[in-house]
Amino acid sequence: MPIVWDDSLRTGVLLVDGQHQELFRQINSLHEAMLQGKGREEVAKLIQFLDSYTKKHFAEEERLMADRKCPVAEANKLAHRQLLERLEQLKTQFAEQKTGTTVTMEIYRLMSDWLVRHIKAIDLKLRETEPALSMAGQQS
Repeated sequence: MPIVWDDSLRTGVLLVDGQHQELFRQINSLHEAMLQGKGREEVAKLIQFLDSYTKKHFAEEERLMADRKCPVAEANKLAHRQLLERLEQLKTQFAEQKTGTTVTMEIYRLMSDWLVRHIKAIDLKLRETEPALSMAGQQS
């Protein structure tokens, strides 16, 4: 089942919201590729994109939270690190298997469940922070 973006997930920071929406699109693309039985190469490309884009997003979000002195900035870093460690384990398993179907499903479940929970529990705290002067052009 695809994950759905809605306004309850908006942080009020255009950069972060846009990146979250792209993560939703890519996670849903992975889901669609699995449903359509796309080849391992196509699935591998989606997993690689998710991995690299997630790292880029996390770095930018962590910088933003630090700039805004967000009270959950450290919890955010820890949650990001834990997700990236688990994703790395799953990527290794995917590389070692011939089909990777089970691992692909696990990556989809991990990313879709984690992202929605994380946005609601941590990222929405950005709504309560003031933008730093250097970030004024990136807020909503």
